Amino acid sequence: MKRLIVLAHFAGLLLPITSYGQSLGVFCWRLNPFVDVLCFDIQDKGFVFELTGTQKITTFETPSHGAANLNRSTNKFHLGFTTHFPNRFHTQFFVSLNTVSLNGTWTDNLGNSGDFTFQGIGPIGPGLSSGTDGDYLSHISSR
Repeated sequence: MKRLIVLAHFAGLLLPITSYGQSLGVFCWRLNPFVDVLCFDIQDKGFVFELTGTQKITTFETPSHGAANLNRSTNKFHLGFTTHFPNRFHTQFFVSLNTVSLNGTWTDNLGNSGDFTFQGIGPIGPGLSSGTDGDYLSHISSR
């Protein structure tokens, strides 16, 4: 009987933990002015959201991961994520999003910036629209 009570308490402790970590779905954004589209599976982890996904460019996709939280004083989501490009090159991105439209602005650790435009629920297929500056990796490689 004691074992059953201990097991019930342990299961009760795990219930709040298992309720977090549920996927909110896959959400996609365009990294303007480039053609790159970022799609993240967003997991609710309580005070923070975990982002796991890809940065898609017209010819390939590369892994991205990070986190987001809600700044209650500004009522904006703040995202930070890293994209791992070929040849061990990686870039860190910082985004501020409107909580209603899910649109915002982005900057990276290389000094690039632009609009972060919500594309909808993903994942988005391979047919990406063209941007004015081509793809992000080509842009940073040409520096």
